[in-house]
Amino acid sequence: MDKTYYEKMLNKNRLMPIIIKNRLAGFITFYVGREGDGDKYIRDDMWKVLDDDKDGSVCFIDQLWSDKDFNNRKFSYITWHKFKKFIYYHFLNVEYIRWNRWKNGEVKVYKKYIRRKNDIHNRVHDCVEAKA
Repeated sequence: MDKTYYEKMLNKNRLMPIIIKNRLAGFITFYVGREGDGDKYIRDDMWKVLDDDKDGSVCFIDQLWSDKDFNNRKFSYITWHKFKKFIYYHFLNVEYIRWNRWKNGEVKVYKKYIRRKNDIHNRVHDCVEAKA
């Protein structure tokens, strides 16, 4: 674990701590960029802090760390809701949150829409697509 990476991400406002019952249970680091920037944030050095585009339309989750406490699972929905709300109110151009996950022998790209252009009700939509 590289302390410098997390300090820099915190200073850039790209780290959200996960606090459960007065303890640091984990944190999420992320970048904000444009559609098509996904490969930019896949890098050889996972501790390298990259520049991003605060006016971008996509939130790319970079790292999700948890202390693996058994009770965290009770708070996962609440934590995810707080993260979406944080992105929604602090990055007004972000339309969806994106993350990659290795599953069934391939990389899957997951997206959680938090707003759509011209969507008055800002409904939340999910979709999953296989990464080529």
